[in-house]
Amino acid sequence: MPADGGGRGLSALAAETVMTGEAPQTVEDEIRRRIETGGPMPFEAYMAACIGAAEAGYYQTRDPFGEAGDFVTAPEISGMFGEMCGLYLAHMYELSGKPTHAVVAELGPGRGTLMRDMRHTWSALVPELAAAPVHLVETSPVLRTIQKDTIGESAPVTWHANTNELTAATPGPLFGIANEFFDALPAAQLVWQDGSWHRRMVGLVDDRIGFVDGGAAIDDPGLPNAPQDGMVAELCPEADLVMVALARSVAARGGAMLVIDYGRNGNPGDSVQAVAAHRPVDLFHQPGQADLSHWVDFAALRRAAETQGARLIGPVTQGRFLMRIGLAMRAEQAGAHASPEERRALLAAIDRLTSPAQMGEVFKVALLVSAGSGQPPGFETESS
Repeated sequence: MPADGGGRGLSALAAETVMTGEAPQTVEDEIRRRIETGGPMPFEAYMAACIGAAEAGYYQTRDPFGEAGDFVTAPEISGMFGEMCGLYLAHMYELSGKPTHAVVAELGPGRGTLMRDMRHTWSALVPELAAAPVHLVETSPVLRTIQKDTIGESAPVTWHANTNELTAATPGPLFGIANEFFDALPAAQLVWQDGSWHRRMVGLVDDRIGFVDGGAAIDDPGLPNAPQDGMVAELCPEADLVMVALARSVAARGGAMLVIDYGRNGNPGDSVQAVAAHRPVDLFHQPGQADLSHWVDFAALRRAAETQGARLIGPVTQGRFLMRIGLAMRAEQAGAHASPEERRALLAAIDRLTSPAQMGEVFKVALLVSAGSGQPPGFETESS
């Protein structure tokens, strides 16, 4: 099976959720059928089914982004986010000697807004990178159509169903980004009880979908030390597989990939959340109708990268990263000739992206590069 999918990061586990009845079924109908015929399912299979079911999964049927959707991502807040990411990747491209046959990639490109803004920056500063072929990891037919319209005809765009497919089709150095991608890959949940970790399963409780106890789970280096009864931990094996594929490509061919997501530099604990219409909802509320996501374990991603001879630098907080690479100066330039109303909107967007009370602290930035030493700009003297 593929290692991952599209949207913000869909799962191949959803392949098990192909609708099988003669009449269309909801995601909840299919989950109930699977539980009734096969018993409780692992939580990661439930999450995959909700997000990526072939005909009715969350990302397959809608545009969830923006104020009219369920959540807002950084590229939709301000075009300066894409501009700064584009500038950074352009810098890494130039540090690499402007390699020929470079490939531009994005995992989970949403509406295509981020790629459009980065390419606009490149067209003025590094036309060689703007001319590079664009490769997007996306499975949602709805979002692919929107991405095509957003990016336009200025570059050849190829879509891939998963990261293995991407890296197999792109033999050149990979320069790209994964913004809010890893957080939507299905997470396994484990509970510490009776002296060992147990899988958290999803079954029927009084005819309602909910958590049920599972069997003992294998140990993992990413699990917390000295756990206490009832402690919940999360693992994301699919994220490791995605990072392995990317790291193998970067280690062998060069390039640089930005990874931006909310998370921690270690196991996040019980972090899975469901959001609909910008509000938290219960994990089992109308399966397939809400966004499910979890905090990313950057330490686990680093370990996966190192197995392939690559290096994941960071993470640093998004606020510090953007300020260190010049966001404040760029905002000042943009606001110099703006109207008072435009300046207020600009300052509000910058605050939303960088303030510790908003996205500035909880979102982290890491950089995947080949093996070596030294800290690139934005990551100086930062260890967490």
